[in-house]
Amino acid sequence: MLTTFTSTVAGICGLGGGLILAVTLPWFVPAAAVIPIHGTTQLASNFSRLGFAFRHIYWPVVGPFVLGSLAGIALFGFFLINLSTEFIPLYISLYLLLSLWVKPIERLLGKLENFYLVGAAQTGLGLVVGAPGPLTMNLLMKRLTDKDQIIATAALLMGLSNISKVVIYAGLGFIFADYLPQILSAILGASLGSLIGTKLRGSIDNEKFMKALKWILTLLAIQTLIRFSYG
Repeated sequence: MLTTFTSTVAGICGLGGGLILAVTLPWFVPAAAVIPIHGTTQLASNFSRLGFAFRHIYWPVVGPFVLGSLAGIALFGFFLINLSTEFIPLYISLYLLLSLWVKPIERLLGKLENFYLVGAAQTGLGLVVGAPGPLTMNLLMKRLTDKDQIIATAALLMGLSNISKVVIYAGLGFIFADYLPQILSAILGASLGSLIGTKLRGSIDNEKFMKALKWILTLLAIQTLIRFSYG
C-alpha cells in the first residue's frame, strides 16, 4: 500500500514519492537497509512509470546526465566516506528555495546549472541521502514545458541513478535476498501506483501542473528544513 501511494504521487507529479518513501521506510526495515531497499523500490517505480510514457523522453539531456553520474559516483564515493553528510539535506533545500524564488539567484544558477552537474549531484548524493530527486526535477522544470516530457525524462534519469545505487550496494555486500518479500511487494505496489498516477495525470492542465510542481518542490524543501532544524 505504501509504495502504491508513493508511486501514484510520483506518477502524477514526477516526484515526492521517493521522499515520502525515504521518510517512512525506517518504520519497516533496519536503518542499514533503508537506502538499498529504497533504491530497489524506486527503480521499479521509475521504470514502470517510464514504461507508460517512454515516447515523451527528452533524450538530449540523458548523455550529459550519465557522464555526470559516473563522476558523481567516483567523487562522492570517495569523499563522503570521510565527510559528514549531516548538512547535505540542508544544502539541497536552500538551493531549491533560492533557485525557485530569488530571481537574481535563479538567473545566476540558470547560467551554471547543467545536466552534468545535476547527474553528479543526484547520483552521488543518492548513495547516502536516498532521495535527492528534486535536483533533477528543478532543472527539468526550467528547461522543458510539457508535463509528460518532464515526468518521463525525470523517471529515466532517476531510474539510472537508482541502478547505480543498487549495483553499488550489492557490490558492498548488501544481501537483497534477505528482504525479497518486502522488495517484491514494493515492486508490485510501485507498478500499480505508476499506472494509477499516469492515468490521473492525463486530466491535469499543463500550466496548472507547472505551478503545482513549483509549490511541491518548495514545500518539500521547507519540510526538510524544519526536520533538520528540530531533529
